[in-house]
Amino acid sequence: MSVVRVSRRLPAPVRRYAVRAGLAALPVVSLGLLCPVPSLVLALRRGSRADWWVFAGFGAVLAAWVADLALTPDTTHGPLFALDLLLILVSMAGASAHAWTVWPRRAGQ
Repeated sequence: MSVVRVSRRLPAPVRRYAVRAGLAALPVVSLGLLCPVPSLVLALRRGSRADWWVFAGFGAVLAAWVADLALTPDTTHGPLFALDLLLILVSMAGASAHAWTVWPRRAGQ
């Protein structure tokens, strides 16, 4: 049995929550490396200028996280560790919270 057949059997609200939960879990599962993906999906789906700015913001967080990862030594303490922790938290928890709370609703909702 294919995935398409199973997904068509699910009611529409269950499918919406499954997609929403999947997008919200993506930044956490990827440890923040795919943090712009949910905001990109939302920006493509909704198309507003604010959504594109949020996507650019999470893209900047990812770029800062990767640059910080490349430039920070293995044993960090103090402010460098705090910066690492902040970037990881924003890229994981921030992107997940954004994907869960801003999921597009239908026009009547």
